[in-house]
Amino acid sequence: MLKGIRFFIREGWKYDKKYVLWMVFSELLSALTPIAAALMPKFIIDELMGAKRVEYLICYVALFAGYALLSGALNSYFLKDGFTRRCQVGKEFDLRMNRRLIQADYPDIESPDFRDMKQKAEKFLTCDWHGFGYLLDCAIRIMGQMIALAGLMTILSTLHIGFVLFFAALALISAQVESRARKKAMALSMGIVRCQRGMMYYSKVFDHLAFAKEIRLHGIGDWVLAHFEKFYNHSNACIKKQNDLFIRSGVLRSGLTFLQQTAAYAFLIIRVLSGAMGVGDFTMCVTAVTALAEALRKMMDSVAEIRAYDLYYEKLDEYLFFPCHMREGKGLPIPEGDYEIVLDDVSFRYPGAEKWALRHISLTLHPGEKLSLVGENGSGKTTLIKLLCRLYDPTEGTIRLNGVDIRELHYDRYMALFSAVLQDYQLFDLPLRDNIALNREADDARITALCHQVGLGERLAHLPKGLSTYVGREMDEQGFLPSGGEAQKIALARALYRNAPILILDEPTAALDPRAEYNLYKTFHSLTGGKSAVYISHRLSSARFCDTIAVLEKGRLAEYGTHRQLMEKKGRYAALYAMQAQYYTD
Repeated sequence: MLKGIRFFIREGWKYDKKYVLWMVFSELLSALTPIAAALMPKFIIDELMGAKRVEYLICYVALFAGYALLSGALNSYFLKDGFTRRCQVGKEFDLRMNRRLIQADYPDIESPDFRDMKQKAEKFLTCDWHGFGYLLDCAIRIMGQMIALAGLMTILSTLHIGFVLFFAALALISAQVESRARKKAMALSMGIVRCQRGMMYYSKVFDHLAFAKEIRLHGIGDWVLAHFEKFYNHSNACIKKQNDLFIRSGVLRSGLTFLQQTAAYAFLIIRVLSGAMGVGDFTMCVTAVTALAEALRKMMDSVAEIRAYDLYYEKLDEYLFFPCHMREGKGLPIPEGDYEIVLDDVSFRYPGAEKWALRHISLTLHPGEKLSLVGENGSGKTTLIKLLCRLYDPTEGTIRLNGVDIRELHYDRYMALFSAVLQDYQLFDLPLRDNIALNREADDARITALCHQVGLGERLAHLPKGLSTYVGREMDEQGFLPSGGEAQKIALARALYRNAPILILDEPTAALDPRAEYNLYKTFHSLTGGKSAVYISHRLSSARFCDTIAVLEKGRLAEYGTHRQLMEKKGRYAALYAMQAQYYTD
């Protein structure tokens, strides 16, 4: 139970010591308040019933009011400044969680189990929307209530020990009832994580501009809503079961509270009537008994909360330290010289799949070579690109860079060798300048030149803020919504601006009109310069601009050579080329 608490204290102390200290001080003040509230009225009432000394009454009132003033002011400061610090510490945790997501292996990102693990880890941090650090609040509350209990038990020590034990037993039974209900509720909560993820997914679908078009064009609004409702209904059914548990426990606890209060008042009234206790002591003990019950309830509730949410701590620990296999190599430096990549008998099967996506692929990308990957859908072209870029590692065989297995090279430095435009590229709701330069220093002159090279010059000239114009309208209503072809040109300009030695282009002309495509082909060699390039396109006319062509068929390398060699061979490539050419010659 203490693992999660130690985690919060350790990490919170690391990020901001005052965040932890302020919470402790605030709880100490809160713990002392019921003790003061029980003691002060006794002294005032005893003085009023006895000597009635004004100077004593003034002193008692001044002490009580002064404590209330000081305690209230300090507690307000600790709470508000503590909340500000909590937000900062929460930011650090969010950064850590997202940094872990960024560094995770790409196959793990695609795994639903990994996503569930992340969501359960977030449940531990936020405790089902109670807010960041809620468990640390519970832990410190236990400490504070223990101090309060010690003071209150001291006040009640003059009473019969049997009564005190009876009263404490009722409070413990009440807390145990709540603890059992909470434990069952958490078991239900563990089961709806995937449903909640489904709800969040469809919420994003409704809000996403690209899906907005699909929903309207296909008339599937009610169909998508039905999927959303299915997840919501299951989640709500579990929430109802949770609340039914809490209702039953709440009714039972109310009955126990009634018994506590009735027994306490009856016992104390009898003592007053018998002359064993004065009115001041009666007031003190009634207040102390009520405060004792509340302190026990708060303490046991906090213990129950910690025990319940501690189930998720293992998922947080698992998520934060989930192995990144891609980074487990020797971390060797990138070999010097021109880069040659060799695929040696490479086979690949996606995690959980039975079918091989690639089988026994052997080919070489020579320095400065333009390689075209050709084949029908599902032939393995994009998968081969993912292996080259090390989004995945081969299931069998090796990929070598200048003779070194890429799994032994420094992961990030190897990735930096590639500029890629994949089919599912994404643009950010940022200025056009930042969409092209990304995290690199922006050279406006070079970015403008690239925009002209890829065919964005005319569009750029009409943008209201030039390179400072936002792509998209999430952040700026004056942003522009690029067409499919314009978006593809932005992605291409981004890849060229990166200026990496190896360029990957996966269907870079799919959204371009014939003229734009022709201009791209015409300037292909000047755009790529002396870089190595791997080019995927279903339009085989583009393959003529490449030095070598690799024809993939059902995950295997069917043919390999130049355009002329493959046409003379009259094999699969020649047949596909002739099939496409007839639509332009008939």
